Amino acid sequence: MPYKDPLRKREWERHHRSQRIARRRQLRQIETTRRAAQPEELRAQDAAAGILFPVIAGGTLAAYNPKLAMGAGGLTLALAAYYRKSSSWWIVGALILAIGLFFQWNNQNVKHETK
Repeated sequence: MPYKDPLRKREWERHHRSQRIARRRQLRQIETTRRAAQPEELRAQDAAAGILFPVIAGGTLAAYNPKLAMGAGGLTLALAAYYRKSSSWWIVGALILAIGLFFQWNNQNVKHETK
């Protein structure tokens, strides 16, 4: 084997240099094509921000109109079930629905107290 003797190793590398360079180039092209076809997945911090934004928007919607928030949360849960989405969709839908229910309950309590 050429790797046992350093002199033979250098000679083998020099002799096969063009083949090694062509193979490296081919592997780089394959990697570039693979990355273009399959974008990298979200990192954990990106996923957390992706969940946080809809929950904040749902909370804002619930403060404005709790019935709309309950509808949006229920619709999110229904779509998550229908399209078999990941658990983050379920969490967002449940949180928006819960926030909408809380604001609806809170509004009803305020109405009863003012009477």
